[in-house]
Amino acid sequence: MSELRSALDDLAGIDLDELSGDALLDLVAELSTAANRVAAALTSAVRTVDRREAYRRDGAVSMKSWLRGGCRLAPAEATAIVSTGRRLQQLPATAAAFAAGDITATHARVITKAMTPARVAQAAQAGIELEETDRILADLARQTAPTETARGVARWVAGIDPDGALDDAADVRRRFAMASGLDGRVHLRGELDPVGGEYLHTALAALMNGDRPAGDPRGHAERQADALVALARRALDGGALPDVRGERPHVRVSIDWQALCAERGAAGVSGGSLGWAGPICPETARRLACDAGVVRLLVGPDGLPLDVSRAIRTATAAIRRAVELRDGHCVFAGCDAPPEWCDVHHVIHWAHGGPTSCDNGALLCERHHTACHEGGFAVSRDPGTSTWHTYRPDGTEIRPPRPHRRQ
Repeated sequence: MSELRSALDDLAGIDLDELSGDALLDLVAELSTAANRVAAALTSAVRTVDRREAYRRDGAVSMKSWLRGGCRLAPAEATAIVSTGRRLQQLPATAAAFAAGDITATHARVITKAMTPARVAQAAQAGIELEETDRILADLARQTAPTETARGVARWVAGIDPDGALDDAADVRRRFAMASGLDGRVHLRGELDPVGGEYLHTALAALMNGDRPAGDPRGHAERQADALVALARRALDGGALPDVRGERPHVRVSIDWQALCAERGAAGVSGGSLGWAGPICPETARRLACDAGVVRLLVGPDGLPLDVSRAIRTATAAIRRAVELRDGHCVFAGCDAPPEWCDVHHVIHWAHGGPTSCDNGALLCERHHTACHEGGFAVSRDPGTSTWHTYRPDGTEIRPPRPHRRQ
């Protein structure tokens, strides 16, 4: 181990800026192989400790818990190392490729995760030798990326278990978690079985590509995230979800009345709060209130509610149809997002006396609705026409480029 530490110290001392491009690429390739070999050695050592139950010396109840506490590994990472080590014992070809650094830990995990005891037993009954399967999959892993290796593994699974009756419950169970981060962002994590993933992928692909605006600058990940939000909004708006405690599910926003009525950028104004995700800035709350039902809640000096009443501020179906017919798409300069992507924006916010009407309504997609509230942009319409103007935060108008005239 002292030689390994010494080699790592020497590596850390290399001035990478002095190396040529070819030398750097060679170094990266060597380090990648070395990292694979170290990961294989770690997996083997973990398996030995797990088999001997040496973790009990430190009071741990399992090797997974020891790795989480002693090495500060994430639960999923600790589980993967322990499980891979256990199943590699029956896969000598895969283990050898891993130990030589020819395949990554991800390759090894893809292969071993499929080799459940039930599947191995079924393969033996069908006359499929595990040794031959191990060799074929190890060779495949040497030549392909983990995704392609996984496809080969899936074909093997389908061949010996066409009905899916041998799937481990843990392998097919769907998991999804949402967590609100300290920075106010919401983080998602989960996994789906192939069928569930196909349902979600098909729905998102339809929203991503069905009415994609021309010249859309968003990347794939951003478009996919926007489609997921749109899918949730359509489910809420369309009434397809079951009632919760006798009430249709809805997004709840709380904000002080004075903050709601204040001008954009006013100092000393408290922010709003979402029911689950937490604090948001006042302008975001105003944007959400643009097309919403509003409940007025009066509280006393001790913060306890005194009175509750309801005022409807959302555009009626008739108003929305009229606005959609007039505008046709998002009215922000250069955007042609279709009506189903849009909110009915109050040009003059109703908290400032603006009516919920066709004349005071404008179709804005979520991105540009946000820009008009949080970003300080504005839109206005020539009275009696369907001509819209868009203004930057400094008050200058965004004008379309003039057509080029040929000489």
